[in-house]
Amino acid sequence: MKSIIISNFKPVLVGKLIDQEKLNQYTKFLYHHFQHLGKSCETLIDKVKIVPSSFEEISNQVDKYSVSSENINKRQILIFEEVEDFLENKMAATSPIDYDFPSNLATKTGDTFGPKIGVRMEWFKNKMGYVFDEFYSDIDKAPENLVHVTCSGYSSPSVAQQAAISREWETTQVTHSYQMGCYGAFPAIRTASSLISGSTTNGRADVVHTELLSAHLNLTEFSIANTMICSLFADGFIGYSLYEEDSFMNDETILEKKGLRILASHEVIIPDSLEDMSWEIGEYNFLMTLSKRVPVFIRKNIKGFLSTLCAKVGVDLEAEKSKMHFAIHPGGPKIIDYVVDAIGITKEQASWSYDILYRHGNMSSATVPHIFNEIVNDSNIPAGTKIVAMAFGPGLTATGLLLEKI
Repeated sequence: MKSIIISNFKPVLVGKLIDQEKLNQYTKFLYHHFQHLGKSCETLIDKVKIVPSSFEEISNQVDKYSVSSENINKRQILIFEEVEDFLENKMAATSPIDYDFPSNLATKTGDTFGPKIGVRMEWFKNKMGYVFDEFYSDIDKAPENLVHVTCSGYSSPSVAQQAAISREWETTQVTHSYQMGCYGAFPAIRTASSLISGSTTNGRADVVHTELLSAHLNLTEFSIANTMICSLFADGFIGYSLYEEDSFMNDETILEKKGLRILASHEVIIPDSLEDMSWEIGEYNFLMTLSKRVPVFIRKNIKGFLSTLCAKVGVDLEAEKSKMHFAIHPGGPKIIDYVVDAIGITKEQASWSYDILYRHGNMSSATVPHIFNEIVNDSNIPAGTKIVAMAFGPGLTATGLLLEKI
């Protein structure tokens, strides 16, 4: 079995990070807009009068149930980039019926749910090539394999194939790793690692994440769960490379030999949980469901799951956990707390999970790689430290990696 190193992490900003307080305030305007779009003050449905929520009611719910700026400071939300000036300079003095509305959310006559899925996929296709351009801005040598990860947009040929074609990388093999949501980095890393293990030349395998989650903000459903979702998720983009270890160490073009050695991986589908998290393609956008049972499943199963992961290479989690660092996918502020408490570690041992959530929000599959980037570059985490990484997604799927910092 070949030893595989993950290195060359490169986060990409496509737009600007926007303050969470301003995003939450702007969400109120958009909720109010879609609540009243195409409706009279009262609508008669099944002989029951449906009165659209007032701005005060909307404001109170958003304030109560959205993720606050204490947990998330800024997020990247590309579909709002054309109203950046309004958000930054005008919103505080604007009424809910007189504000800048993004033209890309405009509805057609008789349609009150915003642009349909085909339009949103065009946004994805038109914007995501920039991520590959940035990742490969200082890389000339073609990878043997390129794995594209996303759960937020599709085209065929894909943006990854277009990136390879435009660079005349005729022998680069493109693999698509799609629709797995927040745990998507883990299957992609397993795939890239397996491709290297099966290679006769030990060629580099690149993984690029393009998560344009703002394309799927559902601003027509005024509910508690959707209010939380609209304030939690963010756009996120990052690329990184996997190498066979000897090739990595002998490659003179890699000046800093920093990275993470893969020791073990593990994945399970938690029984009786298929209905508790989903990410489905809808007519207008991708639709997320998230039940209240998810934290219960995580707390109940996580310690045994991670113990099995570590035991695959003879590591005793309980005996060694105090010396480890933990990369926990921040499904929400409380999810990290639940895992920390269930395992019995300190918050400092998961510090970069909290920090990435605070600085960027939940970027779905791109989030854990952002955490890896910080761990690799954190001089306070010495080489030799074992890193336990984990994420959760539809299924309900729990997945993990045991890594070692080099």
